[in-house]
Amino acid sequence: MVKSFLKWRFSMVKNRVDVAIDGQIITLVSEETEEYLQEVAEYIDKKLSEIKSAKSSRPISESLRTMHIAANIADDYFKTLHSKQALDETHKTYLIEMGQMQEENRLLMDKMDDLKAQHIIATDQFKTELLTLSKENTYLEEKVTSFELDKRNLEEQLQQAKNELDEYISTFDDKLEEKKERLNVVNFSKY
Repeated sequence: MVKSFLKWRFSMVKNRVDVAIDGQIITLVSEETEEYLQEVAEYIDKKLSEIKSAKSSRPISESLRTMHIAANIADDYFKTLHSKQALDETHKTYLIEMGQMQEENRLLMDKMDDLKAQHIIATDQFKTELLTLSKENTYLEEKVTSFELDKRNLEEQLQQAKNELDEYISTFDDKLEEKKERLNVVNFSKY
């Protein structure tokens, strides 16, 4: 309870600052800093100087001069307020655009993550298919080599069979000739 009271008391501390406005020293009391209060006083003093330096055909009363100063300050205030409102609207527009861009960025990031996942899947499938094709290629190369060996063996067997057949035919022809000769010899002896 004591701490909260001290905190409240410190928040209510007011600064007393002596400032010069229109050649007079006045004391301003505020929670604002001394630097800020000096800046306010300089602004008011500047506005007073502008009114005094303005050429006028008739003398201006103190109350009229005060009204002019108040009107100039109000004019600056409303211009600043309108400028701030325009900046606030621009800021809101930028915030909306930034939100849209962030959403678009999020969607693009999601899409990129999906594409990365698809790439990983496609790469894995490619590697699997490449490995399968490589194994199949190796198997087919072994088969071709085996067929070539079988072909050579068959060609050798065929050549050997042909040689044997040629030899058999030659032997058969020789025996046939022999038999023909014997038959001829036998035929001659009958006549």
